[in-house]
Amino acid sequence: MHRIIQKSVLGAALVVLGMWANAQTVPPENKITGEQPLGFISGTILDQTGAVAIGAHARLTRIGQSPSQEFVSGDNGQFSFSDVPPGPFHLTVTAPGFTSQVFSGELSSGQVYLVPPIVLAIARAETEVNVGVPTVEVAEAQIKQQEKQRVLAIIPNFYVSYVPDAAPLNAKQKFELAWKVAVDPVTSLGVGAVAGFEQAGDALGGYGQGAKGYGKRYGAVHGNALAAIFIGNAIMPSLLK
Repeated sequence: MHRIIQKSVLGAALVVLGMWANAQTVPPENKITGEQPLGFISGTILDQTGAVAIGAHARLTRIGQSPSQEFVSGDNGQFSFSDVPPGPFHLTVTAPGFTSQVFSGELSSGQVYLVPPIVLAIARAETEVNVGVPTVEVAEAQIKQQEKQRVLAIIPNFYVSYVPDAAPLNAKQKFELAWKVAVDPVTSLGVGAVAGFEQAGDALGGYGQGAKGYGKRYGAVHGNALAAIFIGNAIMPSLLK
């Protein structure tokens, strides 16, 4: 009986020892928990001349994953990202004065991925230049044309513009145009004619007749004409816009 118990204990001990030995000889690959080996991504950034781009920013993003990884290229223009999980990725490279470049690829499990040289293109500078003539100059040119206009080639027609969208006149231009009308020879002839009619009809008899009477009538008519021209065509339009 004593020998039977010893044999049983010995057998049990051999079984336990065998199980322990089997556990120690399991191949390492059977211990992988399901996670895939990480990879490595690197490359070089160049400019259009083929020189390395120093200080360019490379940002690595993975589809559906965050956050992204960033790297600034050094003196050799290279960038690198380690411990990158396998799968699709996007690489965005930016640098001051250059347009952004995007590279897409797919990293395999444990792969060392060498990105083809990324060449940065100089950013296109767009400058908007609005070329236009100031309104004052446009109005001045239109006035020069209006000063040539005369009814029946005699009577001044300076205040009429045949331009559909004529430029507005400023106050100075209004007074200058009024002065042109006031000193025009036709205006003086008109004043003289009116004074002559009044002289002939003995209007304003207190002025008398003769050259002295005509001169008084001429001065009165001319004063009225100047007042009408400047008040109606310069002063009031400047005040009322």
